[in-house]
Amino acid sequence: MVGTVEPRKGHEQVLDAFEHLWAEGHGASLVIAGREGWHVASLAQRLRTHPEAGKRLVWLTDVNDAQLAGLYSTLGGLLMASQAEGFGLPLVEAAHYGMPILARDLPVFREVAVEHASYFTGQTGAELAPQLADWLGRLEAGDAPLSHDLRRHSWRESAQQLKTLLADIA
Repeated sequence: MVGTVEPRKGHEQVLDAFEHLWAEGHGASLVIAGREGWHVASLAQRLRTHPEAGKRLVWLTDVNDAQLAGLYSTLGGLLMASQAEGFGLPLVEAAHYGMPILARDLPVFREVAVEHASYFTGQTGAELAPQLADWLGRLEAGDAPLSHDLRRHSWRESAQQLKTLLADIA
């Protein structure tokens, strides 16, 4: 997961889901790259003191661009669990490295990643856990969607799209 740890980003649901998987004997690791945000003191404490902290649970709170690039190029996939997002830049960043993506089924994520990601639904860790296990199994089998073909827009293309949109609503 990439992004500031805050309520809308879904870190708590993801941690709950991983706890379900770990209890079932799954060996997957959860790496979170993001600073502590607002209204997450209890979650931050839980992350710091978790029995898997430093083992299968890693929280990196001060990651620079080079380190983030290293994570994208070496980790097995990106999990985007945000409840709401304006764009979802980590999707595009992950796709730059060809990283498989599992994202919450939000319209903005489907607009950005289209068929180049897998999607999940549900609001609890118990609901996410089987979908996460399925995705991890598909990764191991080489059967998950590939993100490297995700379309990237240049600033010029983005500006033109905005100009067209504004002209349409004016």
